[in-house]
Formats: sequence, C-alpha cells, structure tokens
Amino acid sequence: MLSSSFYDTQNATIRLLHRIAADIRVPLTDLFLTFRPDRLEGMKEVGLVLDCTVIPTNRPGGRLEYGKKFYSGKHHIYCVKVEVGVNPRIGTACTISHVQTGSTHDFVLFKDHLPQFESQLGGAKILADSAYIGARPELGAIISKPVGTPELASKRVIVERFFGRLKTLFAVFRRPWPFEVERVAEYLTIACCLTNFHILKNPLTAVNSDANSRFIGYLMQSHEKKVEAKRIANERYRVNMKKRLNPEAPTPSSITTLFYSEDS
Repeated sequence: MLSSSFYDTQNATIRLLHRIAADIRVPLTDLFLTFRPDRLEGMKEVGLVLDCTVIPTNRPGGRLEYGKKFYSGKHHIYCVKVEVGVNPRIGTACTISHVQTGSTHDFVLFKDHLPQFESQLGGAKILADSAYIGARPELGAIISKPVGTPELASKRVIVERFFGRLKTLFAVFRRPWPFEVERVAEYLTIACCLTNFHILKNPLTAVNSDANSRFIGYLMQSHEKKVEAKRIANERYRVNMKKRLNPEAPTPSSITTLFYSEDS
C-alpha cells in the first residue's frame, strides 16, 4: 500500500510540470513553430502539407451526449483531434490548429484554421488528403488521394512521418491522455517544437511513417478485439437466458449425445 506522501509528491510533480509547460510554451513556439511567409520561399508549388491526427482519451464522464462528441467513428475510440501543417521539404511542423473533439470532421478544423492560411500562405498551395475536398480554390488546395496521383501521395507522406516521429518521442500521445483535456494543446505545442528540433538533427525517414501506421493499426486492432469480446459476451448471455427460461431444454452438447446414443 502506497503512503499518502507518495501521492502528495506525485501531485506536486504534476503541478510543477504544468507550471513549467505554461512558462516554456511561448518561447519554444516563437523559436521552432512560428509560421512565417519567408519560410515558404521557393515552395510555390506546395507550401504546406496538412493532415489531422488523434490523441486517445478516456471516455468522458457526464451526459452521454457530451461523451459522444469525443468518439471517433473512423478510429472507434474516444479521442481529441488536431490538425498539423508541415514543411513539405523537411517535415517540421509549421502550424497547429486548436484541439477539437474526436467526432469533429477534418474539414471543420481546416475552416477554423483558414484565416491563418489566408494571411500567411501567399501564392503557395496546400497539399491534403480526400478529407479536404471542398477547400476553397483560391488557396490552391491539392487533394492527393484520387486515383492517378501517386506523386502527390508520395509528397503527402511527410506529414505522416512527422506524426510517427512525434508519437515515437512522446508516448503520452499514443495512450489515453492522463491529464485534463484542456491541457492537450499546451503539451502538444511543446512536443511539436521539440520534435521539430529533433528533426533538424535527425531527418525524417520511412521508419517514422511505419511508426504512424502501426499506431493507427493498433487502434483498429483494439476495436476489433472489443467487438469480438462483445459478441462472445452477448452469445453467452443468450445461452444463459435460455437456460433460465427453460431449464429442462437440452443444451447443444446433450442433444449431440442423445443423437449418437439413439444411433447406436
């Protein structure tokens, strides 16, 4: 049994961590995450590669309607979602959207993020996937998913490599978020800044894209396991209910035994 002093120390450490995060977020953002037009020089074809990523959370308490806002029908988990735009050449994050609940569509985050794009992109174009179909033409959005555009798809993979590096360095974004949901943006911004610094020292590779694919695959596999466990539980429940309602009814095993005994 852990003593109360352990929990007091743990809580004090968490409070200190929150205070440090609040103090270093702004200087780190100015240093590593400022989205400036001069960083787009020479990239008139594609100036920004956009995509969204999810951060798992526990099921929120309270009313069912509130909890459903955090459920992602695509990934089948409770989560929050954030949109990140990366440099198409080296893959460092240039801009991060506000954090939204998991049920929010990618295009909604894009529209909320739109004023910054309009003021900063200039003539550069945005490269995104099919979730962004409908983006305003004047931004020059390029959709990479339609058949026949493998070259665009290969350029867009750099944002997936960024997510893979981010979640490799910071496991807290691969697991259910342990703190208040309101603090996701603060810690994610700091993590993206530190990931940018790490990328400058260690360029992105295909290994990082594989790490992101494994994370998504793990989410889908976890969902399949839950579905199978629920199916087995429901089947067991139905069998038990039949026994209660008609206790003298033969079970499948006894029927098989009776059949073979009569045959002999």
